[in-house]
Amino acid sequence: MVFGDTQAVSMPLPPRLPISERLRRAGVAAWSILGVLLVLFVAFKGLLYIRVIFAPIGLAILIIFLLNPLITRLEERGVPRSVGTFLAYIVMIGSVTLFLMLTIPYVARQVEIFSDQWPEFRDKTVTFIDDAAASLEDRFDIEIDTTTVDCLLSSENAPSEQRCDEVSKELRDSFIDHFGNFTEIGRSLLEIILVFVLAPLIALYVLIDLPQLKRDLLNLIPETHRDEMSDLGAKIHRTFAGFLRGQLLVALFVGVASAIGFRIIGLPFWLMIGAIAGFFNLVPLVGPFIGGGLGFLVGTVSGGVGLGVQAAIVELVVQQLDNHVISPNIMRRTVQLHPATVMLALLAGGALAGFWGVFLGVPAVAVTKLLIGHLWITRVLGDQPTPYTRGRKADFDRRPDLPEPPSVTPEDSSNS
Repeated sequence: MVFGDTQAVSMPLPPRLPISERLRRAGVAAWSILGVLLVLFVAFKGLLYIRVIFAPIGLAILIIFLLNPLITRLEERGVPRSVGTFLAYIVMIGSVTLFLMLTIPYVARQVEIFSDQWPEFRDKTVTFIDDAAASLEDRFDIEIDTTTVDCLLSSENAPSEQRCDEVSKELRDSFIDHFGNFTEIGRSLLEIILVFVLAPLIALYVLIDLPQLKRDLLNLIPETHRDEMSDLGAKIHRTFAGFLRGQLLVALFVGVASAIGFRIIGLPFWLMIGAIAGFFNLVPLVGPFIGGGLGFLVGTVSGGVGLGVQAAIVELVVQQLDNHVISPNIMRRTVQLHPATVMLALLAGGALAGFWGVFLGVPAVAVTKLLIGHLWITRVLGDQPTPYTRGRKADFDRRPDLPEPPSVTPEDSSNS
């Protein structure tokens, strides 16, 4: 191992474990993983009965991960943690208020324009859908029913009133079967309001007492494993927090860049479409297609295929900048998963917990991968994991049996 310049330290390799010991450890690790998965399955089944708490807890965790770095820096500068927490909340609320004050006038103006142009836009949309369906029918010899769209948009080409009444009844029955009756819908709206009230309060109390909570959790762990669990917790925190902050930064970039690009090409409702593109970009791999598809549809209906293609190109350029410049620098160091694994995580998360499952499925899989890798390295291979602490000297802090590395001067570091 080389430190600084060309100086090297010869370190004896640890003795290789016998095959029987490695097999025994592999068996113990396998049964431990199965036991952990069984406990998680039982816990998940139990949590399904109290799933109403998922949304406020999820939003509270997001607020905690966003504000804790700022509060920690204020605390390091001598500001009491409770005061720093309230200051961070003031900054957050002020930023959100300023953002709404700047954007609401533009959004209100575009909504007003959309309301005025809705009849014309509706007719163009129906015509575009009918023409596209007819073209696909002629080319691929398939039948596409556009009755539902024609009836919902009250098109001149809509079928008889009786047929539209049947379509409306089918949609109403489907909506009720999926979302429940209006009482449940009202209850859901009340839950949404409670989420945005309770989540900041939960996050406030947790942020104030976060250091004490960490100490209490570590005190529950036997002292022999306390350093290991602390190091593992730091790695999990880095993975989870890095993903959440990175996703929010990427979504902000995509929304702003898309809105600016749509404004340059003259796309109607450019701000709303850009905001939608940024919001759905929170869903990895799937969200970018929603913003691009919506921009193409609005552009094609309002200004022809040429404007729709321009809108699609704008979103393509934004996504390329995101995929090759923004996301690699923000996300690569936190969530290292294969794209196929990401897609499977999205499908499983969406099936289990809806939007929150889709949003948190990827970091959950990344944390699971981290835990399994830690168990394999420590329990099967019998090796020491790479510590979370930055710097090469941390390896020697964790392994006192290794010789101390030579000190490195700033001049030597610059020469290396």
